[in-house]
Amino acid sequence: MNAAAHQWTAALTAGLMLHADERTRGQVTAWPVAGAGLAAVATNLPDILEPALNPHHRQFFHSLAFAGLLIAGGKALYDWQPETDEGRFWRKAGLIGLGAYLCHLALDATTPRSLPLLGR
Repeated sequence: MNAAAHQWTAALTAGLMLHADERTRGQVTAWPVAGAGLAAVATNLPDILEPALNPHHRQFFHSLAFAGLLIAGGKALYDWQPETDEGRFWRKAGLIGLGAYLCHLALDATTPRSLPLLGR
């Protein structure tokens, strides 16, 4: 998968999920658009941490083990109920970022090289 495919997939997924959530709640905000932009940027983080300089660049930050850590952190973040607007902002931004990172890993898992269990 190339960077554009990762960005479009993450942006569309985040934007559509945020839009659906707002429709359920009867809200209209800028979050679907802002979240799509944040997801498009955040989905590049795995390749920033481990640049695709060779076919074997996928190590720990592209691993199933790291995905598990992200899911555990995402569950804790999802369960957090902040009491301030600032806290609610960071919770939502964090969930979008985690989702975008996991989207990148999910797309990479569908390639012939897939993802390592742990990396080096």
